[in-house]
Amino acid sequence: MKKLFIFLLFMVSILGGCSDKYIVWSGESKNWKGKYAANIEGNDEDGTYTFQYKNGDGNTKFKSIEVIINDGQTSKKEEDYKGAIFKISSHCTGCAVTPKDEIMKINIKWDGKNEETFFLKPDK
Repeated sequence: MKKLFIFLLFMVSILGGCSDKYIVWSGESKNWKGKYAANIEGNDEDGTYTFQYKNGDGNTKFKSIEVIINDGQTSKKEEDYKGAIFKISSHCTGCAVTPKDEIMKINIKWDGKNEETFFLKPDK
């Protein structure tokens, strides 16, 4: 009986490890590059959206910047933001995780007068 328990525990740990996924989505527009990288394990997801202003560096300043993902499913807005890289963390437990074939709509608005829309697609 003890051997059976150890065998079952071993199999559960092996099979549980097989469900872990690391997935990356990426895309770009004229002025922005975007990426979403996520670790997905069962119904848990930990990820980070990273957006980089192509014409900027660490000294770039925005009066305002707003990123809207999938028509408001996720969004973040900052005033007086410094830097060319803008990140948004994403975490959920016991949720409907992002499907690996989903295409994400990204809308970025900056400095009250500029706006671009592009899509993040799964990397192959």
